[in-house]
Amino acid sequence: MKKVGIILVVLLAAISMTAMGISCTAADESVTVEATEEAAETTDEATDATEETVEVVAAKELKIVHIPKVVHPWFDIVQIGAENMAAILSEETNTKISVEYIAPATADVAEQNAIIQQAAAKGITGIFIDPLDQQGNKQVLDEVRDLGILVTLYDCSPFADYTSVAATALDMAVFELERLMGLINEEGKVAVMQGFPTAPSHKQRYDWLIEELKNYPNVEVVDGGVDNDDMETARQQAAATIAAHPDLVGYLGCDAAFPVGVAQAIKEAGKVGEIQVVGIGEMVSILDYVKEGVLESTVYIAPDMQGAYSVLLHYMHSLGLYEQGVQVPKMIDIGCSYIDQSNVDDYLAKFE
Repeated sequence: MKKVGIILVVLLAAISMTAMGISCTAADESVTVEATEEAAETTDEATDATEETVEVVAAKELKIVHIPKVVHPWFDIVQIGAENMAAILSEETNTKISVEYIAPATADVAEQNAIIQQAAAKGITGIFIDPLDQQGNKQVLDEVRDLGILVTLYDCSPFADYTSVAATALDMAVFELERLMGLINEEGKVAVMQGFPTAPSHKQRYDWLIEELKNYPNVEVVDGGVDNDDMETARQQAAATIAAHPDLVGYLGCDAAFPVGVAQAIKEAGKVGEIQVVGIGEMVSILDYVKEGVLESTVYIAPDMQGAYSVLLHYMHSLGLYEQGVQVPKMIDIGCSYIDQSNVDDYLAKFE
């Protein structure tokens, strides 16, 4: 257990240094001969233990499949983070790690379940998934896990006994609502758009927003449509809502499709500056609308890090850490922050 713990600590340090581009140089070249000889003796004594430890991480191959809700640019960023972590771990640990990306063509629970089953039949070691329906996906996920395949979640609060990597759904909604209320001085007509109605993260955000808006007596809530995590659908739904409510002052939503679609509809209606929007997500299309001023800001939820930590959890599992008593985290909370015109260029530079 101690050997595995030591290798994990060293690994995490190596990963951090590699990710940040940190290198180490000698601080003092005037090392005494005695100290050198003592270090050599210590190294000799540790040789056997080191070789045993290396065996823990050598000659392994992890085949991980990433299954998002749907084909969508936001999930592409998750995949980039996952691939970067896989590359670092492969180099630092002599473990070959691959991450295959299989996305449903549409946000359909049956299609997502079919992908899960097809992936499991390919001899993989793990899946990380953004589920479309907690109840609709759970049976298939349980069946896959019973085959010895590790399953973790991301972009949603954990359910059952599955671990999740995410910014909490409520944190995102809180950030979004508080910023918007400040922009409209807590009064006026506000539309709320649903994402994919059964998706755990979307549903939790939407339900919380609707309930919390009851605490603002000067705000009138109107139905902002359902986008099903599709940007064009979000545009169409927002256009209809804006046409039906010409006095609309704000728009809220639950996914990364809504800010793009709503921003397009606001521009088409000539309502830039009249309707305030705080988005969710950090795709280039969202950041461009922030830079342009169509979106006042967006809530940053680090999709690349959600992918990276998902892969790291799978590697930790391969070391046998969980079986040896290391506590399995129920959730890795990525946290939230804002992107607005003051810092949007820094985030856009990441995609150049």
